[in-house]
Amino acid sequence: GDCGAFNEEYPECTVDDPSYVGDGDCDGDDYNTEECEYDGGDCGSFNEEYPECTVDDPSYVGDGDCDGDDYNTEECEYDGGDCL
Repeated sequence: GDCGAFNEEYPECTVDDPSYVGDGDCDGDDYNTEECEYDGGDCGSFNEEYPECTVDDPSYVGDGDCDGDDYNTEECEYDGGDCL
């Protein structure tokens, strides 16, 4: 099935839902890792803009809503400016 190709391309990537890797959306946590090739390349621009920002859902950064906790940090540029 689909897992064979995924395991060949990302042999060290262990995530709950492999279909999220390379789907066009930057997913955080275990997906945005070197082993998963930064979510199959989906997190490239996010990681360039916020290299030290590690959050569960990168799409919340800069979405117009001030999200607290890990998002409202210097590393995440205060939720991508949403909390300024």
